[in-house]
Amino acid sequence: MDSGRKLSGKALEKMRYLLDPRSVAVIGASRSPIKWGSIILKHVVEGGFRGEVYPVNPREETIMGLRAYPKVPEETDLALIVTPAQTVPPLLRECAERGVKAAVVISAGFRETGEKGEELERELVRIAEEEDLPFVGPNCMGVFSSTSSLCALMASVKPLKGNVSFLSQSGNLGTQLLDRGTYYQIGFDVFVSTGNEAFLRCEDFIELLKKRESTRVILAYIEGVKNGRKFFEVARETSLQKPIVALKVGKTSAGSRAAKSHTGSLSGSLQVYRGVFRQAGVVEAEDTEELLKVAMALEQPLPKNNQVIILTRGGGWGVAATDACREGLVEVPQPPPEILEELNSYMPPYWSRGNPIDTVAELDPSLEFKILKTLEKWEAGGLIVLGGLDAYATRFLDPELRKVYVREVQLPLIKRLIALNRKGKVVFAVALKPLDKSRPVKLLRKHHIPVYFSPEDAGRAYSKLMEYKRMRERLEGQARSGVSPGPAPGPGNLKP
Repeated sequence: MDSGRKLSGKALEKMRYLLDPRSVAVIGASRSPIKWGSIILKHVVEGGFRGEVYPVNPREETIMGLRAYPKVPEETDLALIVTPAQTVPPLLRECAERGVKAAVVISAGFRETGEKGEELERELVRIAEEEDLPFVGPNCMGVFSSTSSLCALMASVKPLKGNVSFLSQSGNLGTQLLDRGTYYQIGFDVFVSTGNEAFLRCEDFIELLKKRESTRVILAYIEGVKNGRKFFEVARETSLQKPIVALKVGKTSAGSRAAKSHTGSLSGSLQVYRGVFRQAGVVEAEDTEELLKVAMALEQPLPKNNQVIILTRGGGWGVAATDACREGLVEVPQPPPEILEELNSYMPPYWSRGNPIDTVAELDPSLEFKILKTLEKWEAGGLIVLGGLDAYATRFLDPELRKVYVREVQLPLIKRLIALNRKGKVVFAVALKPLDKSRPVKLLRKHHIPVYFSPEDAGRAYSKLMEYKRMRERLEGQARSGVSPGPAPGPGNLKP
């Protein structure tokens, strides 16, 4: 498949039905619990989809208590196709003839399997172009949309609803990260498993999400890009409005071969991709877990400057966080004289008198309240709080005293941090108990304050936030001055 696919304005307009349909037909729905048509229908129903659901199977009258249809009902908004590959082209044509607005081809057996599959995939594209019928896939895991409570996925996951959208060329990896997001209490707005990207591609969805108010951050798992020029231009325009975080895989020759056998993608030169990302303002994640960690960071507003304060209960935690903040992007400055004087007035005489601000294991709960009041006056753009707000901090207390401490100390401290955050200071927190789900941590995440599980993660994520701020400011400067950001890559520049 080449980058010359024709995507009309009419097809682009119909893409909205992929995320917010009023009716969904599952073509290949089944009564057998071990068939994908049954599993996907079950997930749509149990996910609480707000519109009409039509199981399509000519041999059944009812499936899961729903009336079954021999053909897709006319004027269906979204068709989910889960049938053998050779049956998909005529079914897609039938969808177009019956007024279906958009489709998701979950079926595999196309370009990723060789020449015969590639010809089937070409036929799907021909139909889509002739009928202005946008489709996702083939060879994908489905779609999720929080706004319509649509969980049309093969995997049994229940993503939290939120403001992060995720585009993934790998269905398994993508749905696993949706599930992993529940541990970090990250809420998702949209998930699209783009599969082989025969018709609709990652860059098409970035363009759609650029205008979607419920999406604040866009994540992308990328094996290869077919149209480098469009990806570059769309990503650059979107980065001026909201951040994009991308993980590029196929970095080694072995990984590149694996990507081609997986979705038929040509993975391309890593250095070319990195150059494109930098020019377009895209933040690069180093691994799958970092996609989620950086997503949390970028839900925050941009810091007003590159200075960060580190508040810690132990010196080693502070050193680790400081080391993880990338020099040249993040500054960990010493306190200004007036701030230092105020801190000295109530801190223990043996405190370090610097930044990180180390409370040296002081147990007086009033101390941190005083520190936060002082830090309001410090013009540093960000604050990283290491420990003290999580279950780890209360592990030595008996159950009744623990409840009192949470109610009287931790929750009021968190409310202070939320207030600081609303006044414009970026706040990160570190919970030192892995995957802490305590009430204080949940309150922080409810207010979109990132919670990490190591000082290093917090420092690295804060650096990524500053990296996006710097790239966005450069793009804004270029837009104001009318200066070109450099030559956009052509369609072939992101291929080997």
